Amino acid sequence: MLPKMNPSRQRLNSQISEKAESNFRYTPEFFHFLKANLGSVAYNNPQFHPNAQNQLTDTEAFVNLIKCTFGTGVLALPRAYYNSGWVLGLVGSMLIPTFILYAMHVLLNDISMTGKRYKMTMLTYSEAMHLAISNGPSWLRPLNKYFARQVDAFLCIYHFGVDVVYVVFIGKNIKELGDDYLPPIDVRIYIALMTLPLMLTFLIRNLKYLVPLAVISNLFMIVGIGIIVTYLLIDLPNLDDRKPLQNFSQFPLFFGTIMFSAPSIGVIIQLQRNMRKPENYLGTYGILNRAMFIVIVFYTVFGFLGYWKYGDDTATYILKNLPNETLSKCGTTLFIMAIFCSYALQGYVTIEIIWRGYMAPKLMESAALLIEYLVRMAMVVGSVLCAIAFPDFGLLHSLVGSFCLSQLVLIYPGIINICVCYSEGYGPLKIRLWRSLLFIAVGLCGGIAGTMVSVTAIKEKYDNRILYFLNIYYVREEGSLPYQIGEK
Repeated sequence: MLPKMNPSRQRLNSQISEKAESNFRYTPEFFHFLKANLGSVAYNNPQFHPNAQNQLTDTEAFVNLIKCTFGTGVLALPRAYYNSGWVLGLVGSMLIPTFILYAMHVLLNDISMTGKRYKMTMLTYSEAMHLAISNGPSWLRPLNKYFARQVDAFLCIYHFGVDVVYVVFIGKNIKELGDDYLPPIDVRIYIALMTLPLMLTFLIRNLKYLVPLAVISNLFMIVGIGIIVTYLLIDLPNLDDRKPLQNFSQFPLFFGTIMFSAPSIGVIIQLQRNMRKPENYLGTYGILNRAMFIVIVFYTVFGFLGYWKYGDDTATYILKNLPNETLSKCGTTLFIMAIFCSYALQGYVTIEIIWRGYMAPKLMESAALLIEYLVRMAMVVGSVLCAIAFPDFGLLHSLVGSFCLSQLVLIYPGIINICVCYSEGYGPLKIRLWRSLLFIAVGLCGGIAGTMVSVTAIKEKYDNRILYFLNIYYVREEGSLPYQIGEK
């Protein structure tokens, strides 16, 4: 039996209907939409409070935006330059993030415009997609709920993928440290052993109790990056020994890594929604532009220095190139602890979408807590199993970035912009329409190419994995393994 809608939610829905009917110029269409879709993503948000007080100052939003961009993606940037060459890497690491930043500006403006049009505040990404398509071309409107749920799905897949990358990173680096003091064992055993510690952090349900972990993670990350930069600046070789351009077939891997390194669009939207003065977020000298300028400059310099230092020997993540000495081990340990503390924060987004948006409203309150804990444990186990199956840090980076972020930061903003501008026109020569189509085209080309190259590389590296596990006993009886699964 499903729980009945409580009186407060009924009153809220009634108020939304009255305001929308009196203020929206397409009243009959909107009223039909509201009745047909009551309970959909736009009205299922349990945190929908039009008068909620924002808490972040401009400085706090700026700092949070900076720190959310520094994760494992930074460590893979030198490898991205290896896949492109240093000339194309310099150009791409500046142009691609700038293009993404512009698409983010368009998306945030469209979300704000959609909220004003429907007299609603605090719209999420999926809610904005739902409402924008409802005001778009008539042939597209029946798909509003489908696209909104697709946004939620890709946000979940992206953050789950980030958690898988984190598990791989932790397991591989613990193995690197452990092999110096313990008998060598398979990296998948180290990954499996992380299940319980990660599960304990992920069972924390309240976001405010995860804040101390975020603070610790940021401190460890800053010191760790400082140690890496120290190594990169010592004894740089001749730049002529490094390739300015690589085979263009490897460029999709560069594209995917750059996309993965970009800040999460969900975080960017959430920061603006929680600011005291959200109007200061955008604009030429707004918080978003200032923060992203610093991020783009750092990414460009860090990736370039890493490739300049190590060239064709550049590893999938830069920590593997550091010499085996005490200082580098300290840096690796700091990154392990930082990523461990960040695991629950990344997974929180996925749980919020799956649990709060879709599962909790359909469950009896007495069973909700137990099922939520089971869902959280299942997510940890799932991420660990994926990491065990494909423990390749670089390829997972490229796959997650190409498959998810190309849609979230390019394709979907283009679709939303087309729908938002549909009733008011696209400007001279339909320039807004062409701009949106450019977002979609770049997202499709980069996303498809990056995904195909990443999947092909993963298939080549881990081919016949299922057959391996099915026949492992037989192969061992023969006395040898046909190939080694894992890093080559």
